[in-house]
Amino acid sequence: MSQNDPETHEQMLAEIRRSQDLVRERVAKSSWSYDLVYSAVAAAFVGGQAAPMPFNVLASAAATLAFAILWRRWSEKTGVSVTGLSPRRARWIAIALGVVFLVLALASVYYGRTGQYVWVLPLIAAAFVLALVFSRLWMRVYRAETVTRP
Repeated sequence: MSQNDPETHEQMLAEIRRSQDLVRERVAKSSWSYDLVYSAVAAAFVGGQAAPMPFNVLASAAATLAFAILWRRWSEKTGVSVTGLSPRRARWIAIALGVVFLVLALASVYYGRTGQYVWVLPLIAAAFVLALVFSRLWMRVYRAETVTRP
């Protein structure tokens, strides 16, 4: 068989597709425990912004570290490192979630600085729920987008 044999090309293409399916299956094994931990960390990040200095900075650092550990453990578990920024449509969900968290975190900073701590609790709840919803939505879009091939 030569390198230009159409059968060889079909075999190579089939192997690429099997590899893509394997990666998609590994990533798409969504876990409610992952989503719940992710949501809890997101809520803690938002709520921590209302704390006085330097505790708000410590809350941000702790949440960032928790996100990094969560990402690392998920990468080790699945064997695939996913940042959330691909594929294309799933990327927009991740960006929208970032914007939502920015707004929630800034609102938390505002309420913390003005002493209106009662408003921080709904922000924490909203952060938890929105992180859970966006995480599940991202996974659904990821699955749908990676099933179709050009």
